Amino acid sequence: MTRKPEQLNGHIPAGHIPKPIVMPDYLAKYPAIQTNEMRDRYKAVFNDQFAEYKELSGEVHAVLKKFDELDALMRKLPYTPGSIHERISRVLQEYKKKKNDPAFLEKKERCEYLKNKLSHIKQRIQDYDKVMNWNVKV
Repeated sequence: MTRKPEQLNGHIPAGHIPKPIVMPDYLAKYPAIQTNEMRDRYKAVFNDQFAEYKELSGEVHAVLKKFDELDALMRKLPYTPGSIHERISRVLQEYKKKKNDPAFLEKKERCEYLKNKLSHIKQRIQDYDKVMNWNVKV
């Protein structure tokens, strides 16, 4: 995940410690393609990790869709005192617990990372292909 850099106007307050900007590893690991061999390596990485991304993406989106459905259902339920409300509260607590489950959050984060990495690699391949096609036509 990328965060927007913190912007300060005017002087920097004493004791201010700026937040570090974390650069994803794939930006340095996959610079502009210079040779056909590099292109082939990038394409192999893309193909290898696309399968993992597709599987994770399916799982994450299914869970998120279920969360959306539960959110909509919870908003529609009327408030009723007594045992029905207590059951709804227990279901809601379980739902919130699952929504913040570290395993799910890790999958979601990995899915986002792979999406960004694969987009970066794909862009590098497309940029190289454009240059190579342009050189061939000249």
